[in-house]
Amino acid sequence: MIFKNARVITSKGIIETDFLVEEGKIKEIKKDIVPKDEVVDLSGYYVLPSVIDGHTHFNSRFLGAREVIPTADDYKSGSEVSLAGGITSFINFIDPAKEDPVGSAKSEIEKASAQSMTDYSFHLIVRQGEHIKYLDEIFRLGVKSVKVFMAYKGSMQLDDENIMKAMRKVKELGGVIAIHAENGDVIDELQKEYGDRDEAVYHALTRPSEVEEEAVNRVSMMAYLTKAKAYIVHVSSPNSLKIIESWRKKGAEIYGETCPHYLVFDESYYYRPDGKRFIMSPPLRSKEMRKELVDNLTRIFTLGSDYSGYMSVYKDKALSYIEVPNGVASTEFLVPTIMNLMFDGFISPEHVAEITSEDQIKLYGIKGKGFAVGSDADFAVIRREDWVVKDWHGKMDHSIYEGVKFKAKVVRTYLRGELVFEEDVKGRRKGELLKR
Repeated sequence: MIFKNARVITSKGIIETDFLVEEGKIKEIKKDIVPKDEVVDLSGYYVLPSVIDGHTHFNSRFLGAREVIPTADDYKSGSEVSLAGGITSFINFIDPAKEDPVGSAKSEIEKASAQSMTDYSFHLIVRQGEHIKYLDEIFRLGVKSVKVFMAYKGSMQLDDENIMKAMRKVKELGGVIAIHAENGDVIDELQKEYGDRDEAVYHALTRPSEVEEEAVNRVSMMAYLTKAKAYIVHVSSPNSLKIIESWRKKGAEIYGETCPHYLVFDESYYYRPDGKRFIMSPPLRSKEMRKELVDNLTRIFTLGSDYSGYMSVYKDKALSYIEVPNGVASTEFLVPTIMNLMFDGFISPEHVAEITSEDQIKLYGIKGKGFAVGSDADFAVIRREDWVVKDWHGKMDHSIYEGVKFKAKVVRTYLRGELVFEEDVKGRRKGELLKR
């Protein structure tokens, strides 16, 4: 199959070219390939290759809760959401059983293999120091990265000593460590100070940007001392990006990821009657901080959706902001958000390609992806058009994006050269475990 007249977004800019796909691989990239087989004319469209969402919680539960509160989407519906948003690979978090993290990893790989229509991989959450001793075996399964939490005291929070031990082990194994950076002890004290309240705004008041910034500085120092490859997930504060950059100048291999919702929304959503539906951690920030984050997009290394979709029944019934399951479902709107910002001049095409694909490939050590001869023919086809979000894919019964106006729309998604999304998901192609 020959794709002609494509405007491909790469780290070298927008390249107008044709490309030939055979047996799921890109075989040739050049202008004016002579048609010999089926031809798809992409005139007027943009092509974004090999979009990777490195931060999802499909088939999961609210990690900070005492009871089991499941996410709305499993690997099947989550992969449908991904394809509808032009995403061809995701990396999901495994919350391991206390005594059997290896069994947990094997189980999640099996479930994704049976259900996912996109390619997939995993990060293992290190809930306790005991999990570190299992990382050799976890890495042999193909899970090459871990995550630690500095927040959610009493459930997920790992102490500094074990974070450093995890960093040293991950460095030894040649992997990467992700960090949820918020000072859990300070948050716990602020929650005690404010007490149990119903209003969503208290979530933001008990998790001010300073608790993120302090944790980012502290864990960046640990990465510097251990020489581990590390990245901060869901950065919401522009000051955090500046802190990361300062440690990088010292020699730390530390990177920053942000999420679409921090680039689109602000804390005014917590004053709405349905404000509890938009609680996530870190919380949405002020209008000024949101704008400054957008203005600092050049400091962002990767973009991840942090999919943590919970049905409204779980959000609305919580008697306190503390009990609300944290998260929103941004996966389907990751590509439209960043393309919107490109069309508005806030980010270059080169950086769009880097934070959605090329730098993700480098960070996670992914093989066989990208836009090059020999790579899998994975790509989203995007049309520039004005549209308003009225519905969405997956099982979620609400969306923070409802009513948002976009000027970029994913109209088709291809996985290894096969059309897998056009208005709706096509077929039931099985995804594969990413090679890392």
